[in-house]
Amino acid sequence: MRRIFVLTAILLQIAVLAFMAGEREHILANGRVIRLRTAPVDPRDWLRGDYVRLSYEISRIGAERIEGLAKNQPLKKGDPIYVVLQADADGLYRFEHARLQKPAGGVFLKGRTLHPHQTLQPGSPVWIAYGIEAYFVEQGAGAAIEKRRGDRAGVQVPLEMEIVVSPNGAAVIKGYRWCPLGLGLQILRSPGNSPQNRESQESAAVRLTLANASDKPLAIVNLPSGCSFSLEPVPWSMGRWAPAYSPCRPAPPSDSDVVVLAPGAEKSIDIDFAGERGWVKADGHTRQIGALPLSEQFRLVYRPPDAADCRHLHQRDLIWHGSLASRVFHGRGQVD
Repeated sequence: MRRIFVLTAILLQIAVLAFMAGEREHILANGRVIRLRTAPVDPRDWLRGDYVRLSYEISRIGAERIEGLAKNQPLKKGDPIYVVLQADADGLYRFEHARLQKPAGGVFLKGRTLHPHQTLQPGSPVWIAYGIEAYFVEQGAGAAIEKRRGDRAGVQVPLEMEIVVSPNGAAVIKGYRWCPLGLGLQILRSPGNSPQNRESQESAAVRLTLANASDKPLAIVNLPSGCSFSLEPVPWSMGRWAPAYSPCRPAPPSDSDVVVLAPGAEKSIDIDFAGERGWVKADGHTRQIGALPLSEQFRLVYRPPDAADCRHLHQRDLIWHGSLASRVFHGRGQVD
């Protein structure tokens, strides 16, 4: 009887593995191909060979952005969350909204919560896994990918993962490519957390560095006053912050705003949030980002003018028109 039980257990395991392999091949053969931007972490699993651990922009979202989730409604570990995606002009898919119920159509991923949540307030982060958080590579290749990606202290070059999605939201990684542009964030001035600094509401100054990570020349558009970068709250922010004042005015770029970068070349731009760039508003309140609670965090996103606004420029064919987000930071200079 024991032999029968053991044999049955082994056959069930083989059947499950065969089903998973068959499902994966079916998705690869029949699913829809999309691209998601991410950055790798920790290149090596000593037991299973080289791999790159992945964290996506949609791996952490704010609780208030999940449709159908009531205030203080608990979530168990493993609860399904459906994340609907929308394609940007650069061909990458990004977060549109999340919901508890399966969408009737469109492009979406089915994820599951990584942790239990007993009470969820607006702004509470919900971590979600989609089954595409590990990409296995040839022996020795993981460290090379990690090196090219860069470290947290310097310029980072994002991976853009090629994902195949089934109509039910199941996803499989097919491959990857590198973003042609890398971005680094350096804190030039950090007022810190002392009560005196909080009362003065002084905010940080930062340096952004754009680097050509491709093997061909490309151009960026560096608008005056750092206006090629927009200050945007993270998806788990409690407030829906928007700039209160801005030196940026709608105007077509000029040839003097275009910077051509040779492969490996960099361009740095400094932004001081102690000035009007550091003031934001939400729900009728205007505050400097350095005076916000530490839970309120931001990214700086490089968004050059679109191709139509650059048609008159001499180097228009070299301009990269994608968008690229910095690391997460707080207005006083703490970096996530």
